[in-house]
Amino acid sequence: MKERMLKETIHLIRQKGFTFTMGDLAKQLAVSKRTIYECFASKDDLVAEVIDHVVSQIKEKEQAIAANEQLGTIEKIEQILIAVPADFEFMDIRLLTELKKYHYDQWLKLDSFLKDDWAVVEDLFNQGMAQGIIKEIDLPLFIHMYTGSLNQIYDPASSLKSRFTMGEMLKSAVDILIHGISTKQD
Repeated sequence: MKERMLKETIHLIRQKGFTFTMGDLAKQLAVSKRTIYECFASKDDLVAEVIDHVVSQIKEKEQAIAANEQLGTIEKIEQILIAVPADFEFMDIRLLTELKKYHYDQWLKLDSFLKDDWAVVEDLFNQGMAQGIIKEIDLPLFIHMYTGSLNQIYDPASSLKSRFTMGEMLKSAVDILIHGISTKQD
């Protein structure tokens, strides 16, 4: 039942944002609010569980990609940078603003994860630099450029949304960050 509540909560967040009520959730699940409160003490606890669930899925995906021996180091980095935000598809800038406004502690947790939890990617970059396939770069600057790109991609007002899907924009941004814009081969 808890898993069903989480899935329906994500659906309601997509539909109504973080302003959904526990009554909305109860109605969608065809249960009483009391049933929900038996699983979650508050709406904030429910939102916390959703954020923890999304972060956990992302970490699992990262680990699976990093452990895939079929992929080279660059491919692993690319796939992680492209795959990770896909789990955040329902989180555009509007929803992140609402999360910050209505569930600040959960926003801090998500923000901290996005800014600070780069160990897998950092290890892959260090491997690539040690292998000589990635030049020495300022990794915090790369991460800042990547997260800045994400902010633009997830901006609901982006003029590119009418020309490209979110996935296409993300893939192109990662391609430019990893391979550059030059057609010249070294």
